[in-house]
Amino acid sequence: MAAIPSARRAGRHALVLVVSLSALGLPVGGAAFGAEASPVGAAAAVYYVDPATGSSANPGTADRPWRTLQEVFASGRTFGAGDVIYLRNGNHGSPVVTGGIASGVRTVKAAPGATPRMKTLRFASGASRWTVDGVLVSPQEADGTHTTGDLVRFDAGATHDVLQNSQVRAAGDGAADTWYNNDWVARSGTAVMVVGANNQVLNNKIRNVRNGVMLERTSQAGAGATGAVVRGNSVDHFWEDAYRCKVSGCLLEYNSAVNSYAVVPAGTENDPPHRDMFQSFRGDGSFTPVNDVVLRGNVFTSRKGTRYGKIPFQYNGKYTIQGIGAFDGPYRNWTIENNVVQVEVGLAMGLYGMNDSRIVNNTVVPRYPATDSEIRLTNQKDGTPSSGDIIRNNLARTFNTGAAVNTQHSNNITVGTEYSRYFADHPGGDLHLKQGSPAVNAGTDRNAPTVDADRKQRSAPFDVGAYEF
Repeated sequence: MAAIPSARRAGRHALVLVVSLSALGLPVGGAAFGAEASPVGAAAAVYYVDPATGSSANPGTADRPWRTLQEVFASGRTFGAGDVIYLRNGNHGSPVVTGGIASGVRTVKAAPGATPRMKTLRFASGASRWTVDGVLVSPQEADGTHTTGDLVRFDAGATHDVLQNSQVRAAGDGAADTWYNNDWVARSGTAVMVVGANNQVLNNKIRNVRNGVMLERTSQAGAGATGAVVRGNSVDHFWEDAYRCKVSGCLLEYNSAVNSYAVVPAGTENDPPHRDMFQSFRGDGSFTPVNDVVLRGNVFTSRKGTRYGKIPFQYNGKYTIQGIGAFDGPYRNWTIENNVVQVEVGLAMGLYGMNDSRIVNNTVVPRYPATDSEIRLTNQKDGTPSSGDIIRNNLARTFNTGAAVNTQHSNNITVGTEYSRYFADHPGGDLHLKQGSPAVNAGTDRNAPTVDADRKQRSAPFDVGAYEF
């Protein structure tokens, strides 16, 4: 440990000085609080990190900042509840966040007006109650390199950590727009891999990746990313799964995904990767079922808006992305509501072995110019039928739910191909209801969400589908 400065040795008098500075609204920080966690009753400290002007020997103040976030955590410094580390512009390396506290939050965030860059970011086992806010994680934009690994990772044992308001991408748009098939395979990986429990991924912009946000398990008994909250994120330009949950007790709401590309790794031409907007699977029967999952207000669109021209959306006219898939039941007590799914294959929502769950107020129609799309509720792989589900207020091209037993159906509408009667702009991808749509006032409030996919209040009588007119 570095020598303790005289201010720290002064004990109570040093604490009075810190509180006074804080009361005046001045930045507080320095080696006195960088060498160990803030003492009980001390004011929260503020630190600065600047790759251009900083030094690891500095005290971390505004005028004498540390150099990179990677160096800060590698130094073994610890931080107390309420501490804030401001990051200025520049490359902060591949920081590994460490250290836990029992309560409170420590925050790493972009300094005002800054967009700090990182190659990768990892929350190590034991890291808890850290929030990382407003950073850019991009290997290509940090140091010109690429990786097929995880760009952001929450290790097993990392808990109550948050990544929010950040950008995560394998490369910038200018670089990704030049990539061909093999470039995507060799230069892009998973944006966010969550293995630890009770972590949150909030309001991040994810682009140019293989996978978006993955909630992984670590044991057959179901340990892993339980308790995860994934909210308000966007995944744009990707080539495998946008979101994945393989554990019980996770919440994915108000996320979006768009522009899935048909990248085909060498050797898989006859059986390319399985692609889904959202996917859950157990594997074999030795794994515990995946229960208590909420999918709410997500908008999944196979293609829309700006796209890259050197890679197709389809491979030999097929292998386009599927929508919401839960493939290896039994599953139990899921809530699937207010989701919008527009893909180009029939399996837009496939639920295999879904039990005692609510499938309510979803809009599922094909992405123009495709013509097939369905909500499928069917048997799990061993032939056991889905049972005890509630299916209400859904608006879909077709329904394939006859294999389910003990299921309540009501107020669902089969659109067929009459999209122009129902939607504001189906060819353009806008599935809000239009004036006079047969879905308006055709729903029930029984088992229905009180807000819609835009988080607007529903009014009785409720409309059918994800959006209230």
